[in-house]
Amino acid sequence: MVAKIVDDFYIRKKSKFMRSFNERLAVVNEELRKKFDDKKSEELMSQMKAEFEKILPDIPYIGGQKNPTTLVLVKCVSDLAIFRILEKIGFSFKEIGEFHYNYVMAALKLRKEALEKAGRDPSQYPFDPVYMDYQKKLTEETQMKLYPDDWVMDFIEREGDSFEWGWDITECGVQKAFKKLGDEKYLPFICLGDHYEAEGLGFGFSRTQALGFGAPFCTHRFVKNYKTPSAWPPYDLEEFDSKYFQEK
Repeated sequence: MVAKIVDDFYIRKKSKFMRSFNERLAVVNEELRKKFDDKKSEELMSQMKAEFEKILPDIPYIGGQKNPTTLVLVKCVSDLAIFRILEKIGFSFKEIGEFHYNYVMAALKLRKEALEKAGRDPSQYPFDPVYMDYQKKLTEETQMKLYPDDWVMDFIEREGDSFEWGWDITECGVQKAFKKLGDEKYLPFICLGDHYEAEGLGFGFSRTQALGFGAPFCTHRFVKNYKTPSAWPPYDLEEFDSKYFQEK
């Protein structure tokens, strides 16, 4: 069964997605100003906005507002707009990766502070039973394969004390989108973002293999009482494969 594809979804929701992108650009701008003067930083921000606006209608439809991973997909494609502009002005592949790490960690710092201000422990959110049940249901829905460009995942139950729960991701919506947009080379940066989130918020995360590094599926595991090491640079990660991480 394949559900109806809404071709103009991203066009109709353009203002909403552009507002979210502008929020992301606030932390990107802080990183730009470490390298460029104010005028150049503003110029690059304008180019990034224009690039995202150009890409937006071409994002694959995976259910729109009915699918919560739509927001994940749009955020990752917004990163692609940033990568493209950095590449255009001469950043190397690895320099783009480092820039990405820096602005993602800056955004996570703000997110961590907001959660703590709201009385929530950022290091424990993946282990909340309500969150886990929600993710299990969402994972089961991906098995229906309603949208060909969506994720397909298996929910992995706890195994002893090695991890609390996880996903085996056999199909990735970001990988499919980046491939369609001609920029699958940047997928490893998005994969590394899972490690960055765990590092920034303080929860335990491990993965032995990832689609972005050529594996057949991702082994995504949430681990209690484990300090996630920094994943930048990524060379010591078990999932790392230099074939997918070099100057292009």
